[in-house]
Amino acid sequence: MYTKSEKIQSRNGLHIRLSAMLVNKAAEISRKYNVSLYIRKPGMEIPFAFSILAVISLKISQNEEVEILSKTEDENSINAVNELILFIKNELKDSENRMDKIDDILVENNIAKEQIIESVPIGIIVTDQSGNIININKYSLNILNMEPHNVLGKFIKEINPSSELIDVMINNNNQRGKIEYINSHITFVNRSPIINKNVVIGAIETYQDISELVGMKELNEKFIKILETSHDLICFIDENRKVSYVNPSYENYYNIKSKDILNKNLLDIYPSELELEVFNKRKSLSDIIYKKNNIEAIFSVEPIYIDNIFKGVISIAKPVNEIKEFMAKLEKSKEEINYYKEELRRTSNLGKAFYNIIGQSESLKDCLYIAEKASNSISTVLIRGESGTGKELIAIAIHNNSARKDNPFVRVNCAAIPENLIESELFGYEKGAFTGAYKNKPGKFLIANGGTIFLDEIGDMPLSMQVKLLRVLQEREFESVGGIITHKVDVRIVAATNRNLEEMIENGEFRNDLYYRLNVLSILLPPLKKRKEDLNLLVEHFIKKISNKLQRPIPKISPSALNLIHNYDFPGNIRELENIIERAINMCDGLLIKDEDLPLYLYSSDDKSNLINLRNGELLTFQEYEKEIIEKAMKKYKSYNKAGKALGLTHRTISLKCEKYSIKRED
Repeated sequence: MYTKSEKIQSRNGLHIRLSAMLVNKAAEISRKYNVSLYIRKPGMEIPFAFSILAVISLKISQNEEVEILSKTEDENSINAVNELILFIKNELKDSENRMDKIDDILVENNIAKEQIIESVPIGIIVTDQSGNIININKYSLNILNMEPHNVLGKFIKEINPSSELIDVMINNNNQRGKIEYINSHITFVNRSPIINKNVVIGAIETYQDISELVGMKELNEKFIKILETSHDLICFIDENRKVSYVNPSYENYYNIKSKDILNKNLLDIYPSELELEVFNKRKSLSDIIYKKNNIEAIFSVEPIYIDNIFKGVISIAKPVNEIKEFMAKLEKSKEEINYYKEELRRTSNLGKAFYNIIGQSESLKDCLYIAEKASNSISTVLIRGESGTGKELIAIAIHNNSARKDNPFVRVNCAAIPENLIESELFGYEKGAFTGAYKNKPGKFLIANGGTIFLDEIGDMPLSMQVKLLRVLQEREFESVGGIITHKVDVRIVAATNRNLEEMIENGEFRNDLYYRLNVLSILLPPLKKRKEDLNLLVEHFIKKISNKLQRPIPKISPSALNLIHNYDFPGNIRELENIIERAINMCDGLLIKDEDLPLYLYSSDDKSNLINLRNGELLTFQEYEKEIIEKAMKKYKSYNKAGKALGLTHRTISLKCEKYSIKRED
């Protein structure tokens, strides 16, 4: 390389006329010596062969030093560089002195042109006839995210691979309103050749960021965000069959960079793809399972038309494996939703009539769910459960949640009515039917007409009455005692019992045909010992209820007293719990229920759980305690293995201990 420097002495620097003179002289010298010459300033180097506009774009001012160089260093190169330096030193200065006024006009025009180019709100790029960039404004530099020294003198395709300026110059045509995706900007692009005396000497392209158009910025931002955040694999093909956009999901899934495929022809990258088929046939393809790059996906490909003009193709794909994962999650979610819907139906959707039934245990929820279903029916209901579990409360809730809620609810305790009176109590009697029958009296069934009759303790009904009750269930009719008129009734029957009806049937104490008539909808209420998780709610409810009844301040209950309640099995169930709380409130001196306010038998129950048994106040030997513990474990678990697991011992150890203490294994 041979290089030599010289200052530009002209007052207006290397302006249009001087640039033209310099380019022409450089061309003459290059032909003379067969050498390529370059002009350089810090950061930029341009061949003289580019054009006058390229030299002007260097913006060399007065007294600024430039380098003239050749890439070779032979005699021709040295002579060529020296001759051009001599021309700059002598001819350019002399020429300026002779044409000051003309130069001032040219400089002013050039300044005006540059200010216009920089101030217009569009991007401008100008190339010479070879496609080398000779001018670019700040707007374009911002879109490209580049500095001037990285752009000027470079081939347009190196800077913007999607540019079609070369095609525009070759075909001598114009492009108007093309939409291109350039460096994360969606732009309108116009391109035109620059013609002088019917000869193309360059080209110009302008850019307008769509987001800056009035009313489009927000829409554009939303559109880009949708594309970038979508899990779908999105690809746009323009009308020239070139890839114009792929979104991040497309890049990530196919493990490619957008720069590696943007502006490339489909034939070069995907020669047999669905996009090419749609591009050629202009017909949509929907929900096609297709393998691309060994990845199966479901594709939908659509042609794009704007004002009935074909503008390309859009491809949207969903990976099959992601869909399978999604379907698996969906199936799991459906199962969870079905579960929660069922729970909701069993709890939250219960009628208001069930709200006063306290408890959140699963066993109670199951009962309330069946009871709520029963309330929407007219079928007979049989409520079973130990004494004090709240059977009547469930019966009332069923009635109050039914269509019969505005009609009578009549309760009959079958166990409390003497056998000789139960018929007249249920069916009524006529005047004179027996001694003391001074007037007609309607029975419970007639009173309950249109409503619900609750037959509590149905297991205690005499056999003689069971057959008469069966007739009412079957025929919905009866005659009162001493009467001859048959009464027709519309009564919903809800029965309840704490007895084992199946065992009574075997013993001949209860009619099996009546049992099957009653046991249409069966509800089994759990005892309180099976729903200990409801104790806290029930205790709180009864404390408030009874305090209000007794017109006393509502006390709290100590943790130790609550623990005593939890350790008790409540053979009398909820009724017993309510009685215990009422006693405690009456015994309580302050606003805290303590251990001593509870019945003494709760302490006894708690003491029975003590593992250390004393004999006359004295401890027993370790072997006696060991024998007692192993005996209890074997009685409960029936096998060496299970007993060993419960006590943290091996199967063999338990076997040897049983042999030692003569403990027999129960079958």
